[in-house]
Amino acid sequence: MSIYGNWKTATITIATDADLSAAVDLGANYDLLNIIIPTVDACGISVYVCATSDGTYQALGDSVTTATTTGGYSTTLKLGGWEHIKVKTSTNQTANRSFSVRGMRY
Repeated sequence: MSIYGNWKTATITIATDADLSAAVDLGANYDLLNIIIPTVDACGISVYVCATSDGTYQALGDSVTTATTTGGYSTTLKLGGWEHIKVKTSTNQTANRSFSVRGMRY
């Protein structure tokens, strides 16, 4: 039986950082990340992770990168047990973007 976390919002605020969202605490360690991708400027989507909410985030790896998209769809990415994430776009966005995310355990 799978266990799902609550939906959270990962927002890229272009006044702060045009290609990286604010940190999101998923509330627990999860194997997978469900992500609803809004309409975005054409880009790849990846996930950055950290052991703490206020630490230094780093790219999780190629296994969690989506193909280039303009958004408007949902996908599931391998998260590998992380709790603290940021959503990263491969190109700067021209407007604020809000991604819906939640963790999932097997």
